[in-house]
Amino acid sequence: MMRSRMSCAEVVVGVAILVSIQGCWMSAGRTGPLYGWDGGTDTDSDVDSDTDTDTDACEEQNLLIYNDPARVLILQDHSSSMAEENWDIARSAIYALLTTFTYTSLEFGLDTVPDPNGDCQVDAPIIVDCGPDTESAIHGALAGMSTIVSTPLYEALHNFLDPDYAPGCTESEYAEYILLVADGEDSCSSVTAGDFAELTQELVLSGIKVIVVGFNVVWDAEQLNAIAANGGTAFTTYLDADDEPSLDAALAAIAVSIDSCFFFIDSAAASAHPELVNCYFDGALLYMDEDCSSGSGWRWADEEHTQIEFCPDSCALLGAGEVDEITATYGCDTVVE
Repeated sequence: MMRSRMSCAEVVVGVAILVSIQGCWMSAGRTGPLYGWDGGTDTDSDVDSDTDTDTDACEEQNLLIYNDPARVLILQDHSSSMAEENWDIARSAIYALLTTFTYTSLEFGLDTVPDPNGDCQVDAPIIVDCGPDTESAIHGALAGMSTIVSTPLYEALHNFLDPDYAPGCTESEYAEYILLVADGEDSCSSVTAGDFAELTQELVLSGIKVIVVGFNVVWDAEQLNAIAANGGTAFTTYLDADDEPSLDAALAAIAVSIDSCFFFIDSAAASAHPELVNCYFDGALLYMDEDCSSGSGWRWADEEHTQIEFCPDSCALLGAGEVDEITATYGCDTVVE
């Protein structure tokens, strides 16, 4: 399925189509949607709309705010314990994920545990490397695949420390994630939960975050939780799913969190003076909340003040399609929760 990535008419945040986007960001390799940008030349004439001469009034300039693509590698367990109904459900859930999130900032890839060559094998090339327009390739790969006996989970994850294994997933300029779906522990080696914690920390240090879904977990889940706890995301334990609706919901929740919560602000002035930035949903001010303790609002996501994160309640509004326009301004003191 082709993805119309540069269309300004339809941009999806989460699962809803938004139509109030003012432009698209197309330079310096940026391909994500752009919000609240008018070239940076006009100022907010509504900051102090009365006729007095209040010298404390400030002028706000619209900032360019956008979310870049994120690369998401689906690492799917297809060991024998996933056979028959579980395997059919897992494939259907991946198909649904790809369909729902086609016109978003997410770009998917696929690999399996073990690889298609056989029991405890992880030596085959990546099945589908991450990139735009991979839906058909992933569909084709899964359609002809059957389950294989064992689960070399540790070595399968370790592959992604090799920059040549899946460069589209691990060597891009974008945010990178591994979305692991498995039903339990490694069955090909004597690795421990501590080994998985250290491996996952290495992946995060290399720029790859890891999120885990446990689907009909039948083995010890300690290793899955060790991966999740060290994966560098808010999902610090594995998401539990035991049927098709719950697996669909878990994958969608993860995709929404990746797609909707993090945005970039491209402004040297704003990065130098982050105390003069404010954010709005449909013209309504959002408070800046440094630890998201209130559940809503936004905060800076990096020390360089180039990326913002919308707090969970605000992020949920985006994912539900309840926000038509996101804007950010520079020039007035940040309004803090």
